[in-house]
Parts: sequence; structure tokens; C-alpha cells
Amino acid sequence: MITNTLLFLSLGCPNIQPMKNFNTSEYIRSTWFIQQQQITGYQPENALYCVAQTLDTTNRTVPFFGGNVLSVFNYGNLDKVNGQQENAKNFTLCARQPDPNNPASLINAPCFIPNILAGPYWVIAAGPLDNFYSWAIVSGGPPTVRYSDGNCSTKLNGTNGSGLWLFTRERYGEVAYRSVLEMRDILKDMGYTTTQLLNVSQEGCNYTGAYLK
Repeated sequence: MITNTLLFLSLGCPNIQPMKNFNTSEYIRSTWFIQQQQITGYQPENALYCVAQTLDTTNRTVPFFGGNVLSVFNYGNLDKVNGQQENAKNFTLCARQPDPNNPASLINAPCFIPNILAGPYWVIAAGPLDNFYSWAIVSGGPPTVRYSDGNCSTKLNGTNGSGLWLFTRERYGEVAYRSVLEMRDILKDMGYTTTQLLNVSQEGCNYTGAYLK
């Protein structure tokens, strides 16, 4: 059955690739705060409070992989700002860069899971400069679903192949707001729909127990 908000079609979706000239060191320099995002199978709407992500170098390894691995620390609250922590046990993921020539094409999963089962974590744009990122757009792989406005994005359920996130270094305020507007324009130019992006509450968050840098 076809709903009026979602058409299960991938035909004609844009051919999106991870960004070129990706600077890994700059990307992991400090914490990212999510300003808008789509829901996923593991991030429903009631989890969109105080969502932050910090990536760092690590000595962790993943099965059958000898390439670069980054630790991923996710944080968020349930139901309200400073509510119950979604990741109360500080479960850490491992982001892998399987292609040294395409470092923005990361894959992400719990560290014990081999690459073949990890999900795409593509940085499709970051800026404003090659050596200074104040914002970034992360997509859970290429857009594969066409929505009612005629544009595409990733799916809204499951784990791999879902997710679209707008990151800023600023927690909230005018700078973050202007960055969100810029990122939404970039997405539209790429052929993404922005109709499924929801606001993430950041003002008033205390990030208790989060790893921030």
C-alpha cells in the first residue's frame, strides 16, 4: 500500500557519493551536536533530545579489518531535555574507513561486528572550509526512497541504510541556525528531500555522562 508521505521507489533517486577531500582529523576535532535528523529504527522521535556525537582515534580493532578505526560515542536523551540517557551504558561504536582513497565513506557498527555487516556512514558535505568544519551532513548511505515531494532520502526504519543528520559544532543559537539553513539548501540541490528532517532539542542540555571534546 502506498502512503501519501512515502513512496517505496528508488528509481530516479540521485547518485550521491561521499564528499571528496575529506579531512578526518578536522572532522573528529571536537564534538558534533545534531540539529535536525530523520528518525531511524534505533532513533525514534522521542529520542531527539540533546543528541551529540564525538569521534576519536582509538586502539580498538574490528574483526578481519586492518584499516583505520575511529571510536564513536553517541549521546541522547529520551522524551525530554535532560531526560533518561538513551545510551546510559556509554556503548561505543567503531567507525571504519575501508577505502583510504575515499575516507568520507565510513561504515559504522558495534566493534565486534565485521565490516560486511556494518552500515554506511557517509559524510556527504562538510564545511565551510576544507580545513575547518563547523557543520557536516551525514547520510546513512545513498538516498533510496522517494518521498511525496518527489525527492529522495534514506529510509526511516531499520539500521543500515537509514538516517540523515545535520551536524554543527555549536550546540544551539544563531550560528547553528544559519548552518542548518545552509545544509538544507545543499541537500535540496543534491536532490534530497528535507521533509523528513525533525528538529533536535539542544538548548538547556547538560549532557550528563557524555564524552564531549
